[in-house]
Amino acid sequence: MKKKLAILLSAVMVAGVIPMTALAGTTTYVNKTVTVEKGDTTNEESLVVIKDGNDDIAASSEDQTFTMTLEGAEWLDEMENIKEGATPAKYDVTGIASVVKAGDKKVTVTIDAGASEKYYRIPLFTKITDKGDITVTVDGKDSLVSSATCVYAVCTSGAATAKIEKTVNIPETGATIKDITISETTAGALDAGGTIKLKLSKNFKFDSVNMMNNYNWVLGTDIVTGISKVSDKEIEIYLGPASTKATEFIITGLYVTPDDAKIGSVAEITVSGAGITKTTFEAGTYVDYGTKIAIYDEDKEVPTLYAGKVYTKEDDQTLAIQISENVADSINTGRKLTFTFPEGIKVNTGYDTNFKTESTGKISTQDVSETGIYEVDWDDSDAWAKITDYNFEIKNNVVTIKNIKNPSGEKAKMTFAFNLAISPEFSGDVDVVVGGAALDNEQTLTVAKVVPGFTVEAEINEVAIDYRNVAASDIVIKETEPGLFEKDDEIVLAVENMQFEKGMDYEVTAGDLEVDSLTVRGGQIVIKIKDESVKAAGEITLSNVQLFLDRSLPAGDYDIIAATFDETGHYVENIFSACNTARKADTPYFDLDDVTLVKGYIKVVTAGRDVDDSTFTTKIVVPVGSYTIKAGEKDIAIDVPAFINADGYTMMPLRAVVEALSGTAIVTWDHDTKTATVLFGARVISMTIGQKSMKINGVDVAMLAAPVIVESRTFLPLRDLGYALGLNESQVNWNAETKTATLN
Repeated sequence: MKKKLAILLSAVMVAGVIPMTALAGTTTYVNKTVTVEKGDTTNEESLVVIKDGNDDIAASSEDQTFTMTLEGAEWLDEMENIKEGATPAKYDVTGIASVVKAGDKKVTVTIDAGASEKYYRIPLFTKITDKGDITVTVDGKDSLVSSATCVYAVCTSGAATAKIEKTVNIPETGATIKDITISETTAGALDAGGTIKLKLSKNFKFDSVNMMNNYNWVLGTDIVTGISKVSDKEIEIYLGPASTKATEFIITGLYVTPDDAKIGSVAEITVSGAGITKTTFEAGTYVDYGTKIAIYDEDKEVPTLYAGKVYTKEDDQTLAIQISENVADSINTGRKLTFTFPEGIKVNTGYDTNFKTESTGKISTQDVSETGIYEVDWDDSDAWAKITDYNFEIKNNVVTIKNIKNPSGEKAKMTFAFNLAISPEFSGDVDVVVGGAALDNEQTLTVAKVVPGFTVEAEINEVAIDYRNVAASDIVIKETEPGLFEKDDEIVLAVENMQFEKGMDYEVTAGDLEVDSLTVRGGQIVIKIKDESVKAAGEITLSNVQLFLDRSLPAGDYDIIAATFDETGHYVENIFSACNTARKADTPYFDLDDVTLVKGYIKVVTAGRDVDDSTFTTKIVVPVGSYTIKAGEKDIAIDVPAFINADGYTMMPLRAVVEALSGTAIVTWDHDTKTATVLFGARVISMTIGQKSMKINGVDVAMLAAPVIVESRTFLPLRDLGYALGLNESQVNWNAETKTATLN
């Protein structure tokens, strides 16, 4: 490999050499790179070529003198015979006035001032002294010749190498290691009459049984004369005469056993002697009986599956799980092997990926037990071995493999993949626990990840009930990727305990999805897909959304759901129907009445009223700094007094003032959003700490200052509070002398 790399690099140098002298108008390169051995000489095969492409040298009236220095070689005396008119004439050295040696490594070359050649050629007469890339450096800094360093030869030395095919697992009883190959790089690289030594690392030994003289040589059978086990740790290979061409032979059948080794210890063999490059390689690892449970193709990307889908095609399988024996018979044959999937996942089909035929290799329905003959690939044999009476049993999220038998005596590998049915409410990693009495260990593996096939987005709506046509925010339905909404699919949406009014609008706002229709049936939205999206994920926006809210509806949060039953209790076909077939079959995947899509879409904050009782009838007096406020003629104690903030605004305690006004007024607090909501007659007022706006019956209203929390109480500016409660400017007063606020 090093030789090839060197040749490749030198070829690059020949193809284009970067000049070291920026001012020179010539190009310097080597015409050819030769392969040699140490001690060889080079002659006219390799030439330094100087190309005067711009006629710079021809136009000059001066001699051009430069040096050439070797690395890895020495100049021969013949170099001084290189000049125009000298012999031998086969060297085309026209224009070269002289070459003068300046030691073994350097020569000085002069091009005649009268020369006008396009190319000047200098043969390289050298003797190779080192290994690797042999270079010549042209230094033309005082001339018009471009400087460059070029590889003109690659030196290989006679050597031999050793390698092993691969490592093996070595149990307590020992194992035959893989073949060891000895190769010469050149003829005669191995010493004639020499001895190659194979030395085994500690805690392992060579076993003599069926091993002595168990070797073959592939080429040059005359160079190996014998093999001997000198000790439990060392084997010697004896060589005869040197080879006349590069030779390779193979040592096979060496048997290694543990010798006080610990589980996991590595048996290493060091090969040396007779001119071979000393090499240490791993021959095997000491293993106990056991199994490895892993993803079959670790480089394969974890597949993305979608919630609410039932997968049946082979292309939609999970990652394959492989169970392999460290040592033959590690799997407890005749016992059960189980694959346990998470709740929310049910196994639809299972495959033995090593042997898939429609009749015996594939289980095509859930809750099935079939018995047949299945085949698995045995690690140490080119032949296939059969497992008899081997069957799947699939129940919900657990797959059981029964009656495993291994008559071959070889290490077994079994590989399985699965099709899944996924609950609409499941998301995240699909982690499978592989275990059972057949295995001595248990492993959890991620074989897929699940994301929603689509999402529904909408702003939260705070409403007071009692009216029809209650306006609500737009609803946006988004596919996760193109094609998840298929032709004739129906998306059925509802709001808990409410009904959508007819007359809403829809628009495809992204992707190339086509919608056939939008209807409202029994208060539920039904969107029918005409054609699936192909190029980009689809997005459907519903606008002019209105709801009917029954006046008996209690205050609280109501979700958007994917409905599976209409208002009469009849089953509704929708996009999740494949998963939820409880009303149509005896074996449903998942029995779900609905699937939550948007939490708290409608927030009912008050019951309906026949009259508006928010009219002020009580005068409220709030002195700054006082722990008492006056409501009419009644004094009411408060725990945190009003105050004036840094901007000069009088900050009023919200709850104390509102509750002093009315026995029916309600103040609620949402800790997560830090939002206070006031229900004052027909008014619904909400404000969020730190935000300089509030909502009055759903309308944004700017505030003088943002609400703040002081000692766990919400405060807001006096005039903002008055406006929110329906007072005009004349009904909100401030006495600067007494620092008293009045709401009347």
